[in-house]
Amino acid sequence: MTTALIDLRTVARDDRGLRVALTGELDFCTAGQVEPRLRELAGSGHRNIVLDLRGLSFCDSAGIDLLSRLGGHCRAAGTRLLLCDVPPRVVQSIRVLAAARDLTFVVS
Repeated sequence: MTTALIDLRTVARDDRGLRVALTGELDFCTAGQVEPRLRELAGSGHRNIVLDLRGLSFCDSAGIDLLSRLGGHCRAAGTRLLLCDVPPRVVQSIRVLAAARDLTFVVS
């Protein structure tokens, strides 16, 4: 039996948009597990998708690439992707990889 290293769950859905929590490790192995659902949410017609990352314990370049691509999918669908409560180490990695220009950070 294997233990999931990543969890994606809907926290709230209202007229402002959808709030989703991503917890665990977002890396080369787990990005592929959550990408189909995140892409589905990106095209679901919500005005905003707020991705709460406070429970993210690790994120490598594959995870950051997923976030960047998700931002593009959201823009193409007319949805804003907003990242909130991003752990400092993840913010630093996003900046080092020059992905910050494609992502929007908000305070919850």
